[in-house]
Amino acid sequence: MTPVSSSPPLIVQSLIGKKNLPFYLRCLRSLLSHCKENLHLLIHEDGSLKEIDREDTKSQLDDRATFSNPEESRERTLDQLAGRPNCQTIRQNSLWGIEFFDPLFTYPTNPISFYMDADILFVRPFSGLFDSAKTQGGALFLQDTQWDAYCLRPWHLLSFGRRPIIVRGITTAIVCWDKRVIDWEYLEWFLGQFQFHSIPEWVMPTAQAGLASLCQSKVVSPNQLPNLYPDVSIEQETFGVHLLGSYREEWLPKVDQYIQEMEPSHEPTQARFLPCQPRGALGYAFNNGKRWINTRLNRW
Repeated sequence: MTPVSSSPPLIVQSLIGKKNLPFYLRCLRSLLSHCKENLHLLIHEDGSLKEIDREDTKSQLDDRATFSNPEESRERTLDQLAGRPNCQTIRQNSLWGIEFFDPLFTYPTNPISFYMDADILFVRPFSGLFDSAKTQGGALFLQDTQWDAYCLRPWHLLSFGRRPIIVRGITTAIVCWDKRVIDWEYLEWFLGQFQFHSIPEWVMPTAQAGLASLCQSKVVSPNQLPNLYPDVSIEQETFGVHLLGSYREEWLPKVDQYIQEMEPSHEPTQARFLPCQPRGALGYAFNNGKRWINTRLNRW
């Protein structure tokens, strides 16, 4: 792994479980190896790990990782969410609630929170992805150039009265928040509007797309860190790839071959960011049609 500098480490949080653990550890090792900043991982878990798994994880990550205590983390988060019953409910009932809420409250005195899913494999040296100055005043996500993977129907954006708001496709595999700008009132409202929750597993990404509309949100350049859908290509400036579960089996051999054949990179790639863009009902409807063609007809 990359030698660790003497500067205080940046804390990046992640969430793992027993299923696919060797793959997750490979991805997390690649993060520590290729990131030029000094990182330490704080790992949340889904309840499936045993102590031997935790010890093996810490060993494979050169003791640059620690585990949160699940019960302490749960109690702390629920205490912080007092008076927000909809937020508390999703925290108690879903992994997406753990993934979003727990990293926000783990270090209460730090205004910036860095979170990354454990299914991103880094292939080149990089720098600047976890930058407090870039996150300040807003949030940072991956850009989804293929879909708006949200729980809404297009007509929900035209509802009478209060309606949801979203930005163009984001993926919450990387979530960096300036906690001071989160609109908790909007979040609590949206999580209670069950008529908008057409796809339950996409409720939290949709909620974050709404929060992103209300602050100075950004996405990582998709050429540098793409979601690997079937029609995506790896570019010269790509330093990491998000291996989506639905397409991982197909993509992993290709990524391994790419890593073997690519020329070594000695200078780290500097992460670039783009502002999030608002998404209206017409564009969202078109994107929903595109997703239907991709998934139902397998046309990309």
